[in-house]
Amino acid sequence: MDNTFSQTVNREPVGTLFIKDVDRIDCATFDPSVGVTGKSWYVDVEVGGALDDNGFVYDFSLLKKLVKKILKETVDHALLIPIKSSSVEFESAGDNERWTLSAKTKLIGNNSTWTYECPKGSVYPVRSLKITRNIIEQECTKLVRHRLPNTIQKVAVKLRKEEGDAHSTFFRYTHGITGHEGLCQRLFHGHRSRVEVFVADERRTDLERYVAHDLFGSIVHIASVDQVTSGVYEPGMRMNRDESVSLAYTGSLGTYKAEIPLSRTFFVKSFTSIESITTEVAMHLKERFHIQAPVRVHCYEGIDKGAITEV
Repeated sequence: MDNTFSQTVNREPVGTLFIKDVDRIDCATFDPSVGVTGKSWYVDVEVGGALDDNGFVYDFSLLKKLVKKILKETVDHALLIPIKSSSVEFESAGDNERWTLSAKTKLIGNNSTWTYECPKGSVYPVRSLKITRNIIEQECTKLVRHRLPNTIQKVAVKLRKEEGDAHSTFFRYTHGITGHEGLCQRLFHGHRSRVEVFVADERRTDLERYVAHDLFGSIVHIASVDQVTSGVYEPGMRMNRDESVSLAYTGSLGTYKAEIPLSRTFFVKSFTSIESITTEVAMHLKERFHIQAPVRVHCYEGIDKGAITEV
């Protein structure tokens, strides 16, 4: 962050304050060269301005509440779409909105189309040709700046990805939790997550890489078989076929529909919660590799939260 902010503004005392990890963002983004993918970031914020009568730039607790509220109302648990891209089309669909996203993805080697019909507010449109971390930082900075008083002359919102240790394995996924009452019901919200596997208390990084890269394909949408309205599917796997699958369900916020590449979808038998995903991964490893010892899987849902299953 910029630490060169002047110590005086109009000869008045000024200061700069910061809050590290003020919140986390879990969202999905559309990239025309990749498709739809999940993202998770730590959020840091810094503000500078004139000191008030108590020597404050701004109250820490008020700033934290404000940033959290702004993020929840905008980018968090939403699909971020670069609306200036020629790969994006939009049309109104009654109370919903319909997006058509065209991608030439390196992952499957040919063109793919993603369609998403959703209640208004499920997508956060960004006036850019692409979505990058820097562009999201600028968007968040603008949103926060507009909600702060004129005494604040500097605002900077920065996003940090989770680094993990030298052996950490990450995968990126999107999902929608059908029966959730909050924003997790949105069909395209996403995460960048770690997976950890232990066999009889021995860390198995080889199995972690298998789960992330082979089972999930590094970037994946996780759907339950109950969400499928048309297309072929098989629980417990991705299908390497150049076809699409249609998904749909209705939650408390409205109806969600999507058509996505079959090769980018992993189908679970029951629910798309992290608890169910973790259980299915553990059962898959136990059966796939004929492991007799106890298998314990830690699947994260974004940063610093997740589920544990031992079988």
